[in-house]
Amino acid sequence: MIMKHFAGSILPVLVLGLGVSGCMSTPPEQAAAAKKPVSQQSQLMKIARDIDAKGESGTALALYERAAEMSTDDSTIHVRLGNARMKGGDPDGAEQAYRSALQINPQDANAMLGLGTVQLQRGDASAAARILASAAPAVNTVSAYNKLGTAMVLSGDGAGAEGAFAKALALQPGNLDTKTNLALAQALSNKMPDASSSMNSVVTSPLAEKRHFVNYMIILSMSGDSAGARAIDVPDMPTNQKNQILAKAAKLRSIQDPAKRAQAIGLLASA
Repeated sequence: MIMKHFAGSILPVLVLGLGVSGCMSTPPEQAAAAKKPVSQQSQLMKIARDIDAKGESGTALALYERAAEMSTDDSTIHVRLGNARMKGGDPDGAEQAYRSALQINPQDANAMLGLGTVQLQRGDASAAARILASAAPAVNTVSAYNKLGTAMVLSGDGAGAEGAFAKALALQPGNLDTKTNLALAQALSNKMPDASSSMNSVVTSPLAEKRHFVNYMIILSMSGDSAGARAIDVPDMPTNQKNQILAKAAKLRSIQDPAKRAQAIGLLASA
């Protein structure tokens, strides 16, 4: 639970310019000239969004690239480019775009969210937690708070993670994945009764899936309730696989470092 192609043609873009003449441009002419690049960027962005919505991500990426090359003062264009690069499996390129956005506007919350996501994906949980702590309240989405909570868990800040997941739940109380993340954060803070109670409300939901039952089994095992953990009926899981998870879950209590324990839980829960 704890941390879920470039192709196509580039549409031709007309480069607009002014010829040198013997007379000075009037103010209205200067204003018109200044507006042309902005209008061109807007048109590129609109086409890119439409194409991206149709699933043609490669062509959309090429258009975002062209729009970003033209932009020196609009951070949102670089954020969209970063998102497109992330979607295309290029985290290094995405990071570059997010950093360009933050150079233009250091307060761009979506750029911070993107950069924090890249850092979290790379395993730099501490750096991700620092930047996501600023991004999440500004963006105020379930996804942003879940990423912040995940970064905090993986950096060993169980209490901070609980707070982040609680804020995510306040935005979407019925989100089973967020409830599970909260339960895991509680378990890492040795609040086993709270963690078990949280997970019980998850697995009794008709929407509960295999991963939720696996996490419940892990939490019960961490709390020392091996019998309760073994009694969990995990959908579509062979007995031998269940036994392997239980054996590894029993060893989690011996891991003293919260960050290392969180990483071990994440690997085990995704097995």
